[in-house]
Amino acid sequence: MILSGTIWAVIKLLAGFVLLFFGGDWLVEGGVALARRFRISPLVIGMTIVAFGTSAPELLVSLISAIKGSAGIAIGNVVGSNIANIGLILGLTALICPIETDNSKVIRHGSIMIVASLLLIVFALNSGITRIEGLILFACLILFTTISVRKGRTQQQETDIDDLDGKPMTVLAAIGLIVLSCGMLAFGADILVDGATTVASALGVSDKVIGLTIVALGTSLPELAASVAAAFKKQMDISIGNVIGSNIFNILCVLGVSASIKPISLEFQDYANDFIWMMGFSIFIIIFTTMRKKKGRLGRTAGILFLLAYAVYAWSLF
Repeated sequence: MILSGTIWAVIKLLAGFVLLFFGGDWLVEGGVALARRFRISPLVIGMTIVAFGTSAPELLVSLISAIKGSAGIAIGNVVGSNIANIGLILGLTALICPIETDNSKVIRHGSIMIVASLLLIVFALNSGITRIEGLILFACLILFTTISVRKGRTQQQETDIDDLDGKPMTVLAAIGLIVLSCGMLAFGADILVDGATTVASALGVSDKVIGLTIVALGTSLPELAASVAAAFKKQMDISIGNVIGSNIFNILCVLGVSASIKPISLEFQDYANDFIWMMGFSIFIIIFTTMRKKKGRLGRTAGILFLLAYAVYAWSLF
């Protein structure tokens, strides 16, 4: 009976991954199609629309986990996803296709990512994130998004945006795709959390480790798909903007909304090492990208180093 229950939990876990992957990918498609009408630049699309779309799985998983009392999965999912986004996803993307981008933009937005990470660490020092702190994080998200969109709107970028897809999508089709993908994400997140907690109990693994590894990797699948696809299409700004933007959204939106609805409790010492890794990856992405004077570049060497560093981090958890 226990074995059959575990097998069913694994099936739910895998089904949740599939729903989150396709749901996140289709949400990005619909979001980008709508963004075209507002003539938003590729980098800003990566930092906002694509980042929000690929962060939707993290939002739903963390929100449902917090409501169900699985704080370890809620916070571990965000921290683990932020580490995986840079170490695994950006590392793999750079290994497949070296990423070139604008130095000044990476420094500016990368600095915002670091500030958001520091804000999370400061809040976590008080054994969790309160409802007021969650509202502060969400307010910072609104400010960040508003400034990014205002700076990124430009008629000159219309051609670049149209190049993101071969065929334009109608507004009705885009809205329909967004609604469908949201339903897939909601259902996928729910069964993923249920499956993950059951598997964790069966294996004697803590919610924290499951959240930092299996759940974090599962909810990062949309980021992987979006970043690799953007790199192959030579939309490098979207590729790196998606990762940096997703990390910002994970902290400000995912934890902000989750804590605003239900405060998240945690022991700071349990996550101190993970916070250090998260900050380290955030700093290194700026260092490696801006080593050149004019054009920023993440080459295959940096990609290999990021992947090796992520492997060391994952090994350290077990």
